[in-house]
Amino acid sequence: MIKAVIFDLDGTLAYTLEDLRTGMNLMLEEMGYPLRSTEDILNAVNCGSIEFVKKSLPEEVQDDEELVKKCHACYAAHYTNHYLDKTVLYDGIEETVLEMKKKGLKLAVLSNKSDGHTNDITKKLFPCGTFDHIQGFKPEFPTKPDPTSALYITDMFGCKPEEILYVGDSNVDMETARNAGFFACACTWGYRSVDILIESGAMALVNKAKELLVLI
Repeated sequence: MIKAVIFDLDGTLAYTLEDLRTGMNLMLEEMGYPLRSTEDILNAVNCGSIEFVKKSLPEEVQDDEELVKKCHACYAAHYTNHYLDKTVLYDGIEETVLEMKKKGLKLAVLSNKSDGHTNDITKKLFPCGTFDHIQGFKPEFPTKPDPTSALYITDMFGCKPEEILYVGDSNVDMETARNAGFFACACTWGYRSVDILIESGAMALVNKAKELLVLI
């Protein structure tokens, strides 16, 4: 029996690519590097903002840790100013999440995006108090697909792993769910192909948000 649902944010709850590209390209322009296309941004996301910045820089400077740190700070500042320019919830997401809440399920957001941005975006897109816990990347937790942060939320909710429905749109999410012992549900409207989702361990696929209600 499912007692709690943990959602990824980017590509799962919300379409964020355009604002990610804006923040990244403003940084790249400021630092004097080539700009990135939406496809480039799509290929670089999912493993946390530091890795996102690193993969967006020219290959010859990606191993310069001090430069990456400087570029990351620059990116974070620009993204903070633009993260809700074009970011929107996917169709049916708000209604589906609120229906889950009415059913008494514990709800969480877990993202590799910075904790500040994860909280700000989620709280601005959803009604106050929708989620019981919102968590982005924090230095004390490794990034997904390491299951530590996911299992921390599980313990906080007083649940067993098998009582958690994990909803994501990427191989990183499916691997996180598998590593934690959750039921792994992949949404097909996100940032990775169906083939990748199946190969990385998806136990169910949903094409519309309301289909999630069948799984609970």
